[in-house]
Amino acid sequence: MSRAHFPRRAESLGFDSHGELPIPGSLREGARAGRHVTPGARLDPVVAALRRLSSTPRLRGELVWVIAHRFVEFGFLFAQLKLLTSLLGKEGYGEYSLAETGIALLGSLLLAPVQEAYLRDYHGAGDRGETRAATRLLLRWYAVATLGAAALLALVSQAFSEWFAVGRWTTLAAGLVFLAERWRTLGQDLLNIERQRRAGALWNLSFLTLQLALVALVLWSGPATATSALLAYAAAAALFGALVTAPLARRLLRRPGSAARSLVPSLVLGFGVPYAALLIFQWVQAFSDRILVKGLLDPASLGLYVAAYQVCGVPFVLLLRVAHELLTPIAYARSRDLGDSSQLWSADRLLLAGLGAQLVLGVGMLGGYALFGSRLLVLLTSEAYALPASTLTLLAAARFAQSFSMGLQPIFAVHQRMGRLLGFRAAGAIVTPAICWLTIPAFGVAGAALGTLLAYLAYLVVLGFGPAGCVWLVLGARRSARRAGSAAA
Repeated sequence: MSRAHFPRRAESLGFDSHGELPIPGSLREGARAGRHVTPGARLDPVVAALRRLSSTPRLRGELVWVIAHRFVEFGFLFAQLKLLTSLLGKEGYGEYSLAETGIALLGSLLLAPVQEAYLRDYHGAGDRGETRAATRLLLRWYAVATLGAAALLALVSQAFSEWFAVGRWTTLAAGLVFLAERWRTLGQDLLNIERQRRAGALWNLSFLTLQLALVALVLWSGPATATSALLAYAAAAALFGALVTAPLARRLLRRPGSAARSLVPSLVLGFGVPYAALLIFQWVQAFSDRILVKGLLDPASLGLYVAAYQVCGVPFVLLLRVAHELLTPIAYARSRDLGDSSQLWSADRLLLAGLGAQLVLGVGMLGGYALFGSRLLVLLTSEAYALPASTLTLLAAARFAQSFSMGLQPIFAVHQRMGRLLGFRAAGAIVTPAICWLTIPAFGVAGAALGTLLAYLAYLVVLGFGPAGCVWLVLGARRSARRAGSAAA
């Protein structure tokens, strides 16, 4: 899809009509005249972006809410991890995490094509007066998919109990979580696309508070099983789905509409389905190691591995989310015209600066895990989850490589090369389970960490230096921008 839908977004971010940060007139005229511009006069793209963020009240407020929200959210996730690992034990926590893994796959398969197409065209639909039609289509699909999946999982719950060695009603509880949580997160996505950062943060943190309290109450007062924890999760999600998503949906359905049909159905095939395929391949890369740990080792090893996986990944994921939420909208605004190489290079420089910060901070965090990772794991779980420092360092490096590879994805989006990224993800989805299949039987939990690390390192090399990889896209944009600048001079 063309970036014709981004003009209003760009101006709201404080950019000019070309998606660029405003440049002093004298500097712009000097550049057009071919005069030399000193390095001090030319603002570095990251410095310019940060100055814009700090000088605009709305964006400064968004920056504060995004960072504060993510830090507090991860504090809740650590508390939840401590609670679940302590009360469920390794096998129970492994069963709980396996249910969450299945829920993530269901969301990618059933909801992502329509949801992502709707969000991608949200502002364009508003400009064309198609919001009501698009929202009606989205809500109908959500109702059919979530209710149908929950009903089917309830019917097969006892069979799944025998096939996968889980609790009798764990699959039913997972279906209820899928039903409730997907409606809740839809409301969060709508708040995010509308840039209601404060409301999104407060609603999400309120939900995490209730979820933690309900799970603790259920596990302390009743049977400490994965099924009980999932049912408490579903109850909290259902309440906040009603409180958050329902009012937003009513508001969107009351908007005046045109007679034109929504573009969402066509976007589902052109954008949503490829995006969903990308998420599925990404799911295989991220979760196949868990499936293999359970199948090749045992449920207790799965609980141990997932707990260590969570502890090792939190700071890298936090860094990735903050960079993505802050820099990707600006990069999109800068690169509205795919035929303008200077816009592409401007967006690339911003993303590369963010990747540089992610790399430097990530290396520092990796050193911290090598020194204190074992203590941190025991602190956030219990003594039963202790692992050697070497295993935690391998796993932290794997999570670092994973988050860095995801940080490269906006470059493909800027250059509209999602098909190429899909191919890379498909290759990664083949390589990751293949390597883990060899390393897990040989080295156990440490083998899962080693296999995941090797797979993501290989994926990073292909992502950067493969055909039409990130390196070549960025270098091509830079060369084209320089040639265009020389011609203009």
